[in-house]
Amino acid sequence: MNFDEVFILGIVLIVIFFIIRYLIKNMKSAGKETLDYSDIEEEFFAKIKEGKTQYKLLEIYTPFDLMMIRSLFTSESVPYHIQFEHLMKVYPFVHCENYNNASMYILEEDYSDSIIIIKNYIENKNLNEYKIKSVGRNIFEFLTMTWVIPSPQNYLGIDINYRNIVPNGKKEKMSISEL
Repeated sequence: MNFDEVFILGIVLIVIFFIIRYLIKNMKSAGKETLDYSDIEEEFFAKIKEGKTQYKLLEIYTPFDLMMIRSLFTSESVPYHIQFEHLMKVYPFVHCENYNNASMYILEEDYSDSIIIIKNYIENKNLNEYKIKSVGRNIFEFLTMTWVIPSPQNYLGIDINYRNIVPNGKKEKMSISEL
């Protein structure tokens, strides 16, 4: 064999190796389901065009809560739309309504399912588990900056807009146990 034949054989073997690697990678990923957020939002807008009504369910103030709630709604196949999701990065953890929050819209017909999803999320968040490290960090932040940024695991960064309205037009306060 001369040098040209060895070179061509080497290139053919490399090409065959990459083709086999590509096929194996595609076979492994073919069985996995992926969550596609854009499909859920497209479904939301398609149903809005059909005449369904939307409902503003949540105001979300932390990226952690947004990520978790978004994945829960997607896994339950509840159509939703997130508006202003990048604004919460301006001042995270500080409740400044209409300034640093993302708004989550759902279909009115999915309200009861959505409340159950949010209730389960809040119950599983373990809001009262503070550690000595967190307390020390909070004291240091307060002394140096005069305000505290809580850990996303110990802070409920959502406001829920409930349907219940009292006669004077204000929203009725409800606890999670009443849901």
